[in-house]
Formats: sequence, C-alpha cells, structure tokens
Amino acid sequence: MRKKKDFSPPIVELISLGKEVAIEGGKAALKYFRQKALNISSKSNINFDPVSVADQSAESVMRDIIMKTRPQDSILGEEGGLFRGNGNFTWVLDPIDGTKGFIAGQTTWTVLVSLNESDVQKFGIIYQPFSNEMFLGSNNISELLIGNTSKSLSVRECSGLSKAVLHTTDPYMGNNDENSLMDKVRRQVSFSRYSLDAYAYGLLAMGYVDLIIECSMKYYDLQAPISVIKSAGGIVSDWYGGDDFSHGRIVACGDKRVHKEALSILSSLNTM
Repeated sequence: MRKKKDFSPPIVELISLGKEVAIEGGKAALKYFRQKALNISSKSNINFDPVSVADQSAESVMRDIIMKTRPQDSILGEEGGLFRGNGNFTWVLDPIDGTKGFIAGQTTWTVLVSLNESDVQKFGIIYQPFSNEMFLGSNNISELLIGNTSKSLSVRECSGLSKAVLHTTDPYMGNNDENSLMDKVRRQVSFSRYSLDAYAYGLLAMGYVDLIIECSMKYYDLQAPISVIKSAGGIVSDWYGGDDFSHGRIVACGDKRVHKEALSILSSLNTM
C-alpha cells in the first residue's frame, strides 16, 4: 500500500513562526506595560484572576498571525479558548503568563507559545519582551536567544533538597493540603524564591534554580515550560511522578536526586 505523503513543514519553519508569534504578542503587551490607566477585571468571583486589554490584545495579535499563515491549525489560548482546525497541529498560547506581575510592573511576566502535533510536543517558547529573552526548547535542544545571540542551556546537578534552590510562584496557590506539602518541602531546601511565574522555568533550564513546585496550573501554563525544561535535560512530572497534569500540579527539577526527594513528600497528598 502506498504511504500517504507527509505535508508537515520542517520543524525549523514552525519554530520560526513560533518566534514571530511570541515576539509580536510581546510587542502588543508592552504597549500596556507600566501604564497606570490599565483597566483590570477578574475572571473569577472567588479568587483574583486578573485579565486586561493587554492579555486580550496580545492574544488577538498572536492568533491572527497563526491563522493567516497556517489556517488549518488549531489554536488553544487562555483568553480566546479553542479554535479547532482540520489539521494535526495545535498552538497553545498564553499571551501574558504572570498577569499579576505585569500589573505590579515586574519584568518576570512572559509570553508562552508551544506547538503540539497530536499528542507530541514539538517545541515550547518562554519569551520575556522587556528583556528580550527567549527560552526555546525543542527536540532535546534548549537555548536562550537574545537578539542575534544564542546560548545553549542545560540544567545543573544538585545532590539533594538541602542544596536546592526552590521556586514557587505563590506559597498559597493551592488548597490547604497542597500548601502544607509545598511548605514541608520548602523547609528542607537551601532557600526559596517566589513570584516569577513561567520565567522561573527558564532559570531552571539555565541552571540557577533546582526545583519548581506548583499547583492550580492550567494546560496553557505548562506546555511551553515542559518543553524548555525537558529539552535542557531536566525532569518534569506531576506530584506522583507521572505525567497527569489535569489537577494542575507540577514538579520540575534539574537533578533526579532532588526530584526523588521532593516526590517522597508531595506524593503523600493522596493519604492526607
């Protein structure tokens, strides 16, 4: 039987498009960054889950680029939801990951772009427009791009929790049981940092952070960071060592020894 022809473009073309999408989305967001008149609303009546015209404008620009270039592809975005195309590729977009940081004038918010072919991740991008830092992960190659310069990224070795630098975006981001377990890990590490959102995953890929533990994460929060960390030689799992992120819980590590110790604590969640 004659095989079907593969009409998929080379990965370099898809990555090039992904870079353009991230950069143009970043430009759109920067127009609103540190503007005091920015109108903010919350997507939740329970917890403050901010959204602004900056998020919406950036995602609109990103979607337009993809739809004009590859109209057959699906797009899943935080603000615009799912557009279902008739191809095998799905773009996953978070126009401003770290909206609270964006509102507070911090430079740790990022633009997230990733691409999946069916269930296979092709690449992920974490882009900080203010500093023009782009973390890219694809096919076991992770790099930091700043303008025309490129630096290969690799996670660092760490002998155990007592030597590890831990990041959690918010120590109160989960329920009482989740927060209690994260605090238990936190008391065993060298020190902890907070409020970096997806930017922390770039720092882990660079070898400055050893462990990231988070919960309450959404699909579009995780796709790009997972690609960047895995491509830099790191480990990513749920709190039980698997790959079920449907509950929003993630552990990212540079060293398997740290990962093992962290899981020995976090995996007790189901017994609490």
